[in-house]
Amino acid sequence: MPENLWVLREQKRISVAALANRAGLPIGVILEYESGQRSIEPRHLDRLARALYVEEAQIRLQSEPRPGAAPLERQSSRNASQLTAGRSAFIAPKTKERPLRFRSEPLPPGPARPSQIAALDNLLQRLERSRITLESELGKPVTELNRAELAQLLRKLQAQVQSSRSPARHRAYLPESVDEFETSYLTAAQEAGATLYFTLFDGSTAEGQIVGFGPFSITVRQTDGSELTLNKLALVSYRTAAQPAAGQARQTPGHESEPPR
Repeated sequence: MPENLWVLREQKRISVAALANRAGLPIGVILEYESGQRSIEPRHLDRLARALYVEEAQIRLQSEPRPGAAPLERQSSRNASQLTAGRSAFIAPKTKERPLRFRSEPLPPGPARPSQIAALDNLLQRLERSRITLESELGKPVTELNRAELAQLLRKLQAQVQSSRSPARHRAYLPESVDEFETSYLTAAQEAGATLYFTLFDGSTAEGQIVGFGPFSITVRQTDGSELTLNKLALVSYRTAAQPAAGQARQTPGHESEPPR
């Protein structure tokens, strides 16, 4: 339910002067809003909500005067002392009067948006964590975080989701793709200078040491020193052991056989 402006200010334990400074409004305007002499203007509502760390809907547009407080008098050229007397009911007397200076400081971040809370719950679900556990780590409910704090937390959890994703697949979805398993296998064979034996779909065979490879082909150096490039789609299998005997089961195109154990 919307609450009186002076009630929210006292709940936050800040003075009228501090609220005026945060919101960038004159003290006289704050006093008129709190006394109920005037309704809060829409252009001031957002400033007051951000200064108090509340939603705009939580502020009553027409505040009810504090019980037992004297009505605030408006300042006039005929009796300016009435405004000073009205302000004394709200502001403690100062030992030394100083002119008020309103600095153009940036307003504090507003409260967390509902969309940020929804995004947080989604990330926690993906990380298989509960909000209760997170709040125990933070030391306070996530609903008490402001927009900037929650945005920083969302970035941190998003990074955890990225790092927890499963590693690269061990087998390629398509024959022409190079996955991590194949890359490691061919790289190790190339560095070791091992001779690979290839079987093609047309029944022919080839052998040689790997010179290079890519997503679609493998280039080898044959025993006579010449280089031969083999299209992966034409391969039945390749291996580092001796050629497979006739009648041995062929491998799926593009998938390498593991060395014998």
